[in-house]
Amino acid sequence: MSSDIPLGFVDLKSALNCPNAEVNIMGVVTDFLPPGLTKGTDWMSSFCVSDSSLGGIYDDGPKVRFFKPIQNELPAIRGTGDVVLLRAIRMKEWQGMTIGMSSRATTWVVFPADSIPAKAPYSYTQLKHAKDPRAPPPTPAEMQYAISLCNSRDRSTFTIPISFPSSSSPTSNAIVSSQIAPLTAIQGKREKFSLIQDVNVGTYYDLVGQVVKVFPNNGRVELYVTDYTSNRLLWNYEWGQEEESGREDDPYNYIPRDTSKKKWPGPYGKMTLTVTLWPPHSYFGQNNLKVNDFAHLRNVHIKWSKDAKVEGGLHSDRYYPDRIGVTILKNIEDDDRVKDILRRKRDYWKKFESQAASFVSEARALKRKEREEGKSLSKREIKKRRRQEREQSAKAKLPDAEELEDKENKDGLQEHTAEAQKPVNLPQLKSQKQDLNRNVNCSHHLIAPRSLLSILALDTHVNTTPEGTSYTMPFQNINSRATVRVIDFFPSNLADFAVRRPKASEYDILSELENSECGSEGDSPRSNLDRSPGDEEAHWEWRFGLVLEDAMGPKGDQKATMEAYVVGQDAECLLKLDAEE
Repeated sequence: MSSDIPLGFVDLKSALNCPNAEVNIMGVVTDFLPPGLTKGTDWMSSFCVSDSSLGGIYDDGPKVRFFKPIQNELPAIRGTGDVVLLRAIRMKEWQGMTIGMSSRATTWVVFPADSIPAKAPYSYTQLKHAKDPRAPPPTPAEMQYAISLCNSRDRSTFTIPISFPSSSSPTSNAIVSSQIAPLTAIQGKREKFSLIQDVNVGTYYDLVGQVVKVFPNNGRVELYVTDYTSNRLLWNYEWGQEEESGREDDPYNYIPRDTSKKKWPGPYGKMTLTVTLWPPHSYFGQNNLKVNDFAHLRNVHIKWSKDAKVEGGLHSDRYYPDRIGVTILKNIEDDDRVKDILRRKRDYWKKFESQAASFVSEARALKRKEREEGKSLSKREIKKRRRQEREQSAKAKLPDAEELEDKENKDGLQEHTAEAQKPVNLPQLKSQKQDLNRNVNCSHHLIAPRSLLSILALDTHVNTTPEGTSYTMPFQNINSRATVRVIDFFPSNLADFAVRRPKASEYDILSELENSECGSEGDSPRSNLDRSPGDEEAHWEWRFGLVLEDAMGPKGDQKATMEAYVVGQDAECLLKLDAEE
């Protein structure tokens, strides 16, 4: 039977492109939160749905928020893998993302995952379901599409559903509520703090770890953290493994980016947990979190990833939507959890350094043996070899300077004459003048650009002292986006763009006895492997200024200018280079 999308419904990709419109959608549940009370009197259910139309743009799919005055009227979702049918759901813009929002006209039907066959039958079949009393019964086409949606995901990653008593019908929402309430109560009594090695799928934890990597991705932030404990269900990061250059929302690398590949910085093995930060946590994480920071993550939902690995998700608090669940630990001298992480980190890197030499020799011997046996190369090695061959062939075909000069002498006059006779297209020249540099990408592409004149004309903060003296604050506390050109920079010597800053050892907070075990290797026992001498005493940071001129507007008009100071990670994103001596 056909598993095409039913008549009157749209796929999720089309729904995301219909802001402020009511649509009918179906999707498989990839993540959900138990129902909870809002700040008012309504109940809210929050879940994510996905289908094959998204093509990897979202891991969990767009979020849906359902509001009802009675808890029993919310969608009866029992676990991931359930298929949800929503009619008259309104697509809304919320905190820079498009989500589904219920209205009074919205109705729902839920097909539990355990009632959906693993293989689509050849004839019509009736699926068990729970539905809104106002919703019409699902049609055969809708049930067939529900089977297709459920089987489009890896069923082994579905969470264990909330079980119903044997004497009850799965269509009774009151039973769902009675099962959720005791579960929430039990979770509230337990100790929520956990090490990564002890986390279990389907449970919420408070975690403390060190940041390994921060990766903004389509309104979210993928945060890689470790506490130097191992969990066999995590992704295995191997020594020497290169990070993938592609992004989930750009699998074919259409977006220009730094093509240099970076090796995974460690720790290696199954020690790093990926936590996806959703708004409002993602805004805080993108603007404040840095590599090597110690972070406290509250109420992290542990779940299965699409690769059947354990990962975490940090969603907004249903009672306090604006509360940030991420805290950067600054005063770590008295934090025993951070000290324990540093002890495990010190022991790990000491062990790694002692074994690194044997790892290198074994890896080289294995690669030499494979080449001698004539084994096929990996895809990465094949691509590398092809790239080198193309570069060599291109160099061989390049003419020398004398040949180019002879060619210009023969053909130059005719070409310049023809070009001079062509009509000049002024609008085209103007557009070419304002072409953006494709090597510079703005991270906040959803914010509309404005002119420098309007930015400088924004209201400033004026303060008055008790003595009556008024003064203007030297900031506006507003993020703006503009199209500009660089007309000057400072300092005038490019070598002064990077400054040297002293760097203290993170092991200084340990006791003198423990700290002496680190020896004189400084910040990390792996200093002899991948750091040059002297790096443990200081590191380099970008710090320079640019004079910007407004690039918009007709040529000849007076343009506004302003000075911009670029430091730290902002400079690294702009230059795509790490600061060094």
